[in-house]
Amino acid sequence: MNPSFKLGSVRGITIGVHWSWLIVFALLTYSLAVGMFPDSYPGWTTGAYWIVGAVASLLLFASVVAHELGHSFVALAKQVPVKSITLFIFGGVASITREPERAGDEFQIAIAGPAVSLGIGLVSLALWLVAGRVSDYLVAILGYLGLANLLLVAFNMIPGYPLDGGRVFRSIAWRVTGSAERATRIAGAVGVGVGVLFMVVGIFLVLSDPITGIWLAAIGWFLESAARQSTQQFQLERVLAGVQVGSLMDPQPVVVPPDLRLADLVETYVLGRNLRSLPVVSRDRLVGLITLTDVQRVPRDRWEARTVGDAMTPLDRLVTATPQSPLQPVLQAMAERDIHQVPVIEDGRLVGVLTRNQVIQYLQLRAELQQGVAPATRPAPEQAQPPERPASPTGGGTQRRAEHAP
Repeated sequence: MNPSFKLGSVRGITIGVHWSWLIVFALLTYSLAVGMFPDSYPGWTTGAYWIVGAVASLLLFASVVAHELGHSFVALAKQVPVKSITLFIFGGVASITREPERAGDEFQIAIAGPAVSLGIGLVSLALWLVAGRVSDYLVAILGYLGLANLLLVAFNMIPGYPLDGGRVFRSIAWRVTGSAERATRIAGAVGVGVGVLFMVVGIFLVLSDPITGIWLAAIGWFLESAARQSTQQFQLERVLAGVQVGSLMDPQPVVVPPDLRLADLVETYVLGRNLRSLPVVSRDRLVGLITLTDVQRVPRDRWEARTVGDAMTPLDRLVTATPQSPLQPVLQAMAERDIHQVPVIEDGRLVGVLTRNQVIQYLQLRAELQQGVAPATRPAPEQAQPPERPASPTGGGTQRRAEHAP
């Protein structure tokens, strides 16, 4: 998940906020300012309830960031790269770019987040015991922060993959079975079951407590879909392990020069050959990419006067790869940027194009054959057979860890 607003970075990990977080922040602040705090601490002014509610909400989500940093720091210590932490409507998510290679590493990474939340919860409650001498406002904030973090620990330790408890469960199953694939299938099935259970309970509660029921059903839907997605993503990573871009790219893509008129491009290539995007090459060097979207940005009555070079996306704004690039991170970049093709270059020269359809075709053929091809037996990039490649709608190899705020 890409953040809508970036707050900063810690040890190279981008921390940001998705726009959906604003919804839950507003709802949480409202529930604290109108419901919980007035019931527990009568006599405050309306402004005080809202200010304390907003501060408590912000500190809770700061705790969620700390929780995710716990995962992330341990992951970095285990040589597992971490890209970002994003707050969103269901709490927080850390994007860990690949799976741990050992069950023990998975266990330590998974348990680190709840350990941080447990520590924050216990420290907050300890301070809450003595805060009455200072301020009732501080008592309210610390009490809420302590209980909320303990609830966060309890919820995330539910053995529903991909929650922390589900990943702890998967690490144990991995150690017992000796197979990461089998452990992931087992943990994924349990995660789907937990998600369905939440949805069923939420539906039943809608009649008596609509807000709680809808919220539980929404969390259940998120857990069920996240469990399926995480399992599929893990399987995709295993299928594509060792596969290079050069093995799937089209080594002879159709190209156009930058001085070609847009009218000729549309007539000859877009309509004439049913092509939606083409690399732009000048003197054997890639200079950009022209897509149907680029053409549509130019008024139709100017197609005769404007050239491909005027409308194209220049090279410095493109995602590119080399024939030796691992396929997985390239797919992740394609998913994050929502692009359908990546030029493949070597020493500045265009040597091919990788598209989503090629990757999808490759995965379909693998599924039909019902057998894997060992990376060592794959043809070298220069010997690769043309078209076969897929697009991962889940964002390639990004591992999602979601923590949910009470």
